[in-house]
Amino acid sequence: MPSWILSFIPEPLYQEHRFRYDEILSAGFTKIIRVPHENLINRAVLKFFVKETLRHKVLVHVLRTDPEPVIRLRKWPLLGRRIKYVLEYEGDIPFEFLYHAAYLESPGPPSSPPPELKPVYDNLLRIQKFHVQEADGLVLMSHEQIALLETRIGISIRACRLPTLADPNRVGFDGNQRKKIRNDLGIEDRLVLIYTGNVISKWQRLDAMCRFVAQLSERVPKLWFILLVRIDDLHLAGEAVQKYGLENRSTVQFVDTDKVPDYLSAADVALFLRHLHPMNLIVSSGKLGEYLAAGLPIITTGANSEIFNQFIRNMHAGIFVDDSLPVNDELIEELEKMQERGRNPGWRSGISQKTAEQFAGKNDPFRAYTSFIFETMGAR
Repeated sequence: MPSWILSFIPEPLYQEHRFRYDEILSAGFTKIIRVPHENLINRAVLKFFVKETLRHKVLVHVLRTDPEPVIRLRKWPLLGRRIKYVLEYEGDIPFEFLYHAAYLESPGPPSSPPPELKPVYDNLLRIQKFHVQEADGLVLMSHEQIALLETRIGISIRACRLPTLADPNRVGFDGNQRKKIRNDLGIEDRLVLIYTGNVISKWQRLDAMCRFVAQLSERVPKLWFILLVRIDDLHLAGEAVQKYGLENRSTVQFVDTDKVPDYLSAADVALFLRHLHPMNLIVSSGKLGEYLAAGLPIITTGANSEIFNQFIRNMHAGIFVDDSLPVNDELIEELEKMQERGRNPGWRSGISQKTAEQFAGKNDPFRAYTSFIFETMGAR
């Protein structure tokens, strides 16, 4: 089926990040429609799809944008019957609003809206219900997310589960790179903790993570902390490291995406310390999948869909800690056990292999997504 990624980009934004957009376009899988002003995006969407549907049937997979123009086009006579749309939610917009608007590090953001936020929260629920009911199908990240939306809408929904996962052909455990990077950084004999990703988002808990590492370093003198962050986040990450006196036992840097798996192999333990909030519990984090694909055990609060938590338990590939991130004797004891398992070179490779077996190959959810799209289009 001919397909591409389609983005409508305001001209000022395109000019600001032209180098990045040109790099994306060079891969040949993306179309960018440049729009003079953000207020004209909906009009541009309608114009584009009118032209497309005059020629052939169209299915739109809507992600990170407002589906209203597509919904309106589907109401048109004749043309409307030639367009279908599926809606993907990478998370839950009402819960994300609540998490950010009422954020508390401790005891954590609330799960239900306080009175002053309830009108906005309820309006987001209303919009979500309309968008879901109008869609030909949904692409969601977990069984928990499917159950949540069915409870809210009050009906069964047609959904495909598509968690964000790592490509086992790109991410795995590499013993040679482990030795090289640890030697280059001079941390051969260290217990290396790692975090990769952005640190600007509240749910990443940068401050709490650095505080946790600082407290743990008091009990584990040979600890080393690696933060691989976006180039735009280097200053922010550096400030947090300095705030907790970690500058002499940390590496804060940006590396190209293709180098990240090498650093995951070099580390001993990954950190995944999100709040146990509904926003996080319905999301199958790509970062968690990437850690596991690299055979990397995890210190985690368990703030993810249950299929990942059960896998971690079955593989003894993680330590589950409370949201308050306590550093206590129990944690130190579990960490020592994990270090002992890590001395077996086959253990890391085993986690990586089992991750690929359960979440890739014949079990790759993208296979189900492909069938889902063809069924939605009415063809096999």
